Amino acid sequence: MFSDGLGAGSARTPLIRLIAGLAMCLALVAGGMDAGVRIAAAQDRTPLAMEDQTGQFQRVLTRPGAVLRAEPADTATVVDDLVPTFTVFYVFERREAGGREWAEVGGPIRGPARGWVRTDQVIDWDHAMVVAFSNPANRERVLFFDERDTLVELMESELLIPRSHELRDAAVADTLPPDSPIISIEPETPPDLSEEFYLLPILEADRVWLASGFETTILRVASIPLNESEDRTVQAIDLEEALQSFDVGIVFVIDTTTSMGPYIDRTREAVRRIYQRIGGSEIADRVSFGLVGFRDNTVLVPGLSYVTRTFVELERDVAPEVILQEIDRVAPAAVSSVGFNEDSMAGLEQAINLDGWSKHDFGGRYIVLITDAGPRASNDPNSQTRMGPAEINRLAQENNIAIFTLHLLTEEGAPYHDAATAAYQSVSAYNGLSEPLYYSVDQGDVEAFGRQVDTLTDALIGQVRTAIDGHMAELTEQAETQLERQAQMIGRAMQLAYLGRVTGSRAPDVFQAWAADSDFDDPRRRALQVRVLLSKAQLSNLSWVLRLILETGRTGEAGPEEFFGRLRSAVTQAAIDPNLVPQTEFESLGELIGQYIAGLPYQSQLMEIDEDQWVAIGPGGQIEVLDTIESKLELYDQLDRNVSLWVPLYEGAPPNEHVYPVPLNALP
Repeated sequence: MFSDGLGAGSARTPLIRLIAGLAMCLALVAGGMDAGVRIAAAQDRTPLAMEDQTGQFQRVLTRPGAVLRAEPADTATVVDDLVPTFTVFYVFERREAGGREWAEVGGPIRGPARGWVRTDQVIDWDHAMVVAFSNPANRERVLFFDERDTLVELMESELLIPRSHELRDAAVADTLPPDSPIISIEPETPPDLSEEFYLLPILEADRVWLASGFETTILRVASIPLNESEDRTVQAIDLEEALQSFDVGIVFVIDTTTSMGPYIDRTREAVRRIYQRIGGSEIADRVSFGLVGFRDNTVLVPGLSYVTRTFVELERDVAPEVILQEIDRVAPAAVSSVGFNEDSMAGLEQAINLDGWSKHDFGGRYIVLITDAGPRASNDPNSQTRMGPAEINRLAQENNIAIFTLHLLTEEGAPYHDAATAAYQSVSAYNGLSEPLYYSVDQGDVEAFGRQVDTLTDALIGQVRTAIDGHMAELTEQAETQLERQAQMIGRAMQLAYLGRVTGSRAPDVFQAWAADSDFDDPRRRALQVRVLLSKAQLSNLSWVLRLILETGRTGEAGPEEFFGRLRSAVTQAAIDPNLVPQTEFESLGELIGQYIAGLPYQSQLMEIDEDQWVAIGPGGQIEVLDTIESKLELYDQLDRNVSLWVPLYEGAPPNEHVYPVPLNALP
C-alpha cells in the first residue's frame, strides 16, 4: 500500500504526511545538541524562516572543520572547534562581518544559539534526506552536473544515450575539457557505508517529465565524505587481484512441513552434487552453505517441534561430510500444521540473522527459499516475526543479501497461489532489477524443481570460478533462462559491492551538483536510493510515536476524527522538539502546527489521506494502515539491534548518536 518517491507537498495535512513529517523532523542529526536541553518559556527565540515556507525554519549542515565562535569574526573566542561533520543546526541570524558571511546557529528550535559559524563551513539543508548509490551492476555510473538546466537539456535530448556515454567516457579517462558541465562521476565500485561512510544530502528535488514519457527526479546534492582530508589520494589496487578472494555464502531456507519430503531430498542431492564437482579444488574453500528449516506456530500444533531451526550454521572451512551429515537430519514434520500457509518469514528472518554473515563477510550473500505454501501475514497472530515480505526484503538488502524464491505450485495449494506469489515476489525483489528473484515450479514437479536448484547453485558457484580467474560475472549468451540471467546479474552486483569494500572505494570530493536518480539508458532503473539520516535515538523516538499511533488505533476507543487529531498533536510535538517525545505523556502533547510538516518532498499512496478519507477508507483500510505500521516497527527493532549498520560521525560519539541512512521505503 506504500510507495516512495519525491514530490511537492500540498496545503492539506493528511495522515502519511504527518508520519513522514515526523520522520523528517526526527532525522535532524543533533551531533552537538545536549540531549538534556528542553524548551523553556524564557527561551523564545525562533530560527529564521525558510523563504516562502511559513513555519519552516532554516537549517544547515556543518562541513568538516567547522568552527563555532562567540562573535562573527575570525578573531573571536572559539566556542567549539570540534564540531562533528554533518551536525544539523538551526539558523537564528545571518550577518556579514569582516568581508565574510556568518550564521548564528544552535540546536534546540527555541534556542539558545550556540555560536557563529562562517557560511562557507556549512551547507544549507532544508530536509534530512540523503541519497546513496545503488549497486551499479545493471546500470551506468552517475554523472554530476554543474547546472540544473544543463542536466535537463541533456535528458530531453534525442541524443541522450550517445551524448551521456561520451561524457561518461571522458570523465572516466579524466579528459573532460575545462568548460565541461560534468563536476564529478560516481566511483567505479560502490563505496560501502560501513567502511567509507559518505552521504549525499539532498538540497533540492524536482520531478521532471521527459520527452520519452518517463518521469524522473533530479536532485541537487552535496557530496561530503565523512573522512574528508586534503590528501584524497587513494592507492591504486589491482581489481583482478582483489576479486580473487571473492567467496560465496548460500543459505537454504526450506519448508519442512509434511508435504515437502521429495523437495528436501532433492535439495540435499543438489548440495551433494556440488561437493562432488568442486571437491578438492580451490573453489571448495570459497563456497559455504547454511540450512534453516521452518514450519509453523508450535502453540497451535506442538507436534511440529519448531517454528524455525538452524540445521547447518553458515561457517567457513567446514568439511563437506559434516555439512552433508547435518543436512541428512532434515526431515518433514510428522504432523500437519493448521491451514496451508506456513511461517516462511520466520525462516527468512532466522537466515538473515545468522552470525556467519557478519563473522566471515562473504562477498556473495544468497538465501534460497524453497516452499509450497504461502507466508503468514504480518498481522496474523500466529506469525512469529510480525513482519511482512517488504520488511523482510529490506532487512535482507540492508545486510547485502539477495533472496531467491523457488515456489512450488502444487495442486493442494492452488487457492493460495496468487497471494503467495505476490508475497514472494515482494520478498525477492532486488534493487536494480526490474523483475524479482522469484521462480515458480508448475505443479510442484520434482524434476523441474531439481533442475532449477542445480541451475541456480551452478550459477552462484560459477561466480567464484570466474572471480578466481580475476573476472567479473557477465551476462553470457549461454544464459538461456531468466534464472541464469538474473543469477549472473546478481553475481556482478555482489562482486562490485565486494570490491567497494576491499578496495576502500570512496565517494567523490566535496561538491554541490545536480544528478538524476534514474539511469540515462533505462529510466526504470534507479541509480540513487533516497534515504533519511537517523540516529539511534531518533529511530527510537520514531518507534515510540508509531507505537503510540498503533496503540491509539488498536484500542478503538476514539472515533476516527479524535484519533486523527491525537495523531497530529503527537507528531507536531515531536517535530518541535524530538527530545521531548519519550518524556511526554500522550494526554499533554501540544497543539497542532501543520506548517512544520508542510512542503516535505515525500510521497506515498497514503499521501492524500486526510480526516475525511481516513473515515472513508473504513475499518478495513484503517486496519491495513495500522498493520503496516506494526510491520515497520518490527523492522526498526531489527535495524536497531544490528550494530554493524550504525556509524559514529565523530570519535567518541555515544551509541545513541550513531547514525544510519534509513531507506525511504522503510519509513511508514
